[in-house]
Amino acid sequence: MALLSRRTWVWILVLMVVGSWLLAGGASIAGAAGPAEEEFPREWFWGDEAQRKKHNQLVGKPAPRLTLAAWRGEPVRPVDMKGKVVVVDFWATWCGPCIRSIPKNNALHEKYADKGLIMLGVCGSANGQEKMNDVAEEHNITYPLARDTTQASAKAWRVGFWPTYGVIDRAGKLRALGLQPQHVEAVVKKLIEEPAPQGTKQPATQPTASAAVAAPAAARVVPVLAAEADAVVKEEWREGDRARLQGMEGKAPPKLEVKDWTNGDPITLQDAKGKVVLLDFWATWCGPCIASIPHTNELQAKYKDQGLLIIGVCATRGAEKMKDTVAAKGIKYLVAADVDEKTTKAYKVNGYPDYYFIDRSGNLRIADCKNGSVDEAIEALLAEPATAASVAAAKD
Repeated sequence: MALLSRRTWVWILVLMVVGSWLLAGGASIAGAAGPAEEEFPREWFWGDEAQRKKHNQLVGKPAPRLTLAAWRGEPVRPVDMKGKVVVVDFWATWCGPCIRSIPKNNALHEKYADKGLIMLGVCGSANGQEKMNDVAEEHNITYPLARDTTQASAKAWRVGFWPTYGVIDRAGKLRALGLQPQHVEAVVKKLIEEPAPQGTKQPATQPTASAAVAAPAAARVVPVLAAEADAVVKEEWREGDRARLQGMEGKAPPKLEVKDWTNGDPITLQDAKGKVVLLDFWATWCGPCIASIPHTNELQAKYKDQGLLIIGVCATRGAEKMKDTVAAKGIKYLVAADVDEKTTKAYKVNGYPDYYFIDRSGNLRIADCKNGSVDEAIEALLAEPATAASVAAAKD
């Protein structure tokens, strides 16, 4: 065997030293940059390894968007969250562990609210959301609640079980996700003690429970924690010749030139600001229009209290049968007859039924929505905030 040269031995020694240093440093670096779950004990969290991996991919990053509606209490806005520690509790009205956790949430809210904590309950399951307020009253929930009506928030936060607790730090980063209820306070206590980012003003403390519950109805249904208006409306919801409708969306819509209002007093689009308006262009002789009436009635009943207003714009041809059709088919929403097809032409309607959406701020947001996407569009637009002026203008 040939003897190694002195130079070779020197390189071997250098590599050994560097390797040892990298191993030691590597462990240190992994501890700092690895999954943020390592910041807190593994046993504090629920979920198998696959679920933990999904959650840990979000931890240490800016908190995912929350799109919420039907508030109980004052809506929590992004500005309210700045410099605060925020606990987000994804829960369900039918979930036993969720219900048993309410006293802990109330206690946490009371103990730390004046130290910079916001407690937010997100009723996220698709089942039982309509019972949220009843459950809140029964169990005396003192912190703000809202509904994840579109399931967009649960998806963004990768919720795999109820309850799922997430805690956001003062800098807006998600520091823990999937906590067991009994360990939430320990995380809150640590994050409360951390300073707010430089230049962040501490907002006023959260409203008391009595003030939150007593908030006006118009305020309670004004939703959303993050407004990304352009991302709310999905391109696949639109149909028809888009070139024909070019330039119509994103601004005030044409006025309604209609007559013979049925099921209510005449209303202008200006009067409807603060509401989401669905214009249903239909005709008394149109089979698909008649077939859609029961579902449209259901939509009006389901979302009326959240701010939906449906107006059926009846085509001029056949309008003489409009009132008889309303009575015979049991239409429950507002209906009016187009005057000489002026409204139909102004909106560039090219078929029946055609659906157009006007948002809370009074802008035409979807011109010619696909029939099968109407439900999704309603929930998405209801989950947007209105301006203060438009809320004040909205009529109950």
